[in-house]
Amino acid sequence: MTDTDQPQPVAAQKTTYRLILAGGGHAQLSVLKALANSAAQVDAVLITPSTRQIYSGMLPGWMAGHYSLSDCMIDLRPLAEAAGVRLLSGKVVGIDAGQRRVELSDGTRLDYDVLSLDVGSETDTSWLEAAGTHLLPVKPLGEFIKQWPNVLAAASQDYRLVVVGGGAAGVELAFAAQQAFVEHHCKRASVALLASDSGILPGHAASVQARTRAMLKKRGIALYQGRAVGTGQGVTLAGGVSL
Repeated sequence: MTDTDQPQPVAAQKTTYRLILAGGGHAQLSVLKALANSAAQVDAVLITPSTRQIYSGMLPGWMAGHYSLSDCMIDLRPLAEAAGVRLLSGKVVGIDAGQRRVELSDGTRLDYDVLSLDVGSETDTSWLEAAGTHLLPVKPLGEFIKQWPNVLAAASQDYRLVVVGGGAAGVELAFAAQQAFVEHHCKRASVALLASDSGILPGHAASVQARTRAMLKKRGIALYQGRAVGTGQGVTLAGGVSL
């Protein structure tokens, strides 16, 4: 028997397929559901700084007093358990795509075969930096929720809240803030909505836009259009109008 006839060693084959879910956002909930209904053998790990996810779609309802904060939260622990997914508390702070490895905030490194990123968003406020403490970004949601009671406390005096953004989310937030001021008897507080030059609810039917403008007027919410720049006193439009 020649050397070439000798049995060749079989290379060790990887048997564990690792899926890392970074962040507990909405998309990951669908992944957890799929894993719970799947018989596939996957080493899945969910990495999130909080075991409770805030559903952003209910934020305006919470502001307006329709929901408690607990109503707006999704507990990830039973979902992860049902899906057979390990739950790690932490944040992914680094990704080595070449090595397929993530680094966590505590220094832990984990290899992966597939990485799913759903860590939420943060608002780029660099163009409004001059507004300083007068600026309250909606994202990340946790920080906004923490600061909202301070807004309500300040609104007991002369106070004006300007919501920047005329899309569906901005319109909802403006209505929610106005309702919150009513519920908390903030009689000296007002709400303004700032949309771009294209107006409110771009992409929606003209009839929807018209009805929304009428409702804004009925609720006493002032509507402005233009590009905003930050100032120490609030918001100034590119045309010079100060809000």
